[in-house]
Amino acid sequence: SSGGARGDPPSTDVLIPEMERVFAKTPGMIDHTHRVLGHAMDIHLEEGGDPVVVRASAILHDIGIPRAREVHGSSAGPYQEIEGPPIAREILTKHGFPQAQIDHVCGIVANHHSDEDPRIVTTLEFQILWDADWLVNFPGRHRNATIDEKALAIEEIFKTERGAELAREMRAVSPAGVRRLCPPMLLSQTLAPPARTRSTG
Repeated sequence: SSGGARGDPPSTDVLIPEMERVFAKTPGMIDHTHRVLGHAMDIHLEEGGDPVVVRASAILHDIGIPRAREVHGSSAGPYQEIEGPPIAREILTKHGFPQAQIDHVCGIVANHHSDEDPRIVTTLEFQILWDADWLVNFPGRHRNATIDEKALAIEEIFKTERGAELAREMRAVSPAGVRRLCPPMLLSQTLAPPARTRSTG
């Protein structure tokens, strides 16, 4: 167990090296995961939810991709949802996370493309992960859309107020460039209106 001396729950920090080990041959996935994690924690600060489930699901949401490619020859969403939960469960169990949190994280991993199981997708933690993942994927998926089409897509896709707010801010400032240049935890500051500077004249 990774819990503290007084029986504290394990820290989700232990999950990051586990994720990086699984994605050792695909560093782009490590980058994607860290960006999703940054957005998830930004949304969590505004919306709430169980921080352990939010962080763990952000770190482990794509953990089934290498196994899906190996077994199915594809990393398509349905295969990720089959292969990811058992790997996430093994990692979380090894580090002594509570069973209820393990079940919730695995449910999120099993639905993060299909948005299907009503017991999972109605939870705030799922909705935060959904929005965080879409914040990273939205610019590429809607690269050629008009401003109006992007605005409509944001209203249809995003499930939390904070997620939709971040998506609207990104859309306004050429998100692809910002996304490449900025660490995820700095995105909200980068996308905020510039501070007013005092006149030197």
